[in-house]
Amino acid sequence: MTNPMPSPHELTHALETLHSGGIIAYPTETVYGIGADPFQPRGLDQILRLKGRDATKGFILLIPNRRTLETIVTPPSPRAERLIQQFWPGPLTLVLPAQPGLPEQVTGGRTTVAVRHSSSQRVATLLNAWGRPLVSTSANPSGHPPFRNHLQVQDFFGSQIPCIMTGHCPTHTPPSTIVAFENDQPVIVRQGAITAVMLGIAPHPRIDPNKMEKER
Repeated sequence: MTNPMPSPHELTHALETLHSGGIIAYPTETVYGIGADPFQPRGLDQILRLKGRDATKGFILLIPNRRTLETIVTPPSPRAERLIQQFWPGPLTLVLPAQPGLPEQVTGGRTTVAVRHSSSQRVATLLNAWGRPLVSTSANPSGHPPFRNHLQVQDFFGSQIPCIMTGHCPTHTPPSTIVAFENDQPVIVRQGAITAVMLGIAPHPRIDPNKMEKER
């Protein structure tokens, strides 16, 4: 089953909510996400409260295009660039050196930021209309399985999320794989939809237990 494109009314409602500092929920190619403007603290605080999330984790930023990437990270290393060319758009999140000026709530107080270019056409429509990075985290309380459709999100969060875009996600698709870099070598932070074999770091993927996260 394919998610329909958002209606003009639904898209306008989402954009107005983001511009006002509110939060939205939307389907991706992996799990349902909660999004906010990364430069408006009110939305970020609300996400942390709704999820019961540790503020030091930081957030993933979804981007609409390469130009947007260049505004939030320094030039990627050669190895990171190869993964970008091979797997974006897609369910791969890369932890890259952040440009100065990103809010601490987004980076978790680190010098890096997690970034993804989604392959969902529905997300692309939203991001192209938004025209800037969008905070993304799974639509579920921390430590619980992610929700897969708008009805689950609505039943749990209700009016706490003022804009819940309709749709669904594949039932058994894992979240995005998160990869960081140490001396330009990839380190799997979270195993997900893209495997270590696909990334070319098998048969012995280097998974750092100190960086493993159930959800981002």
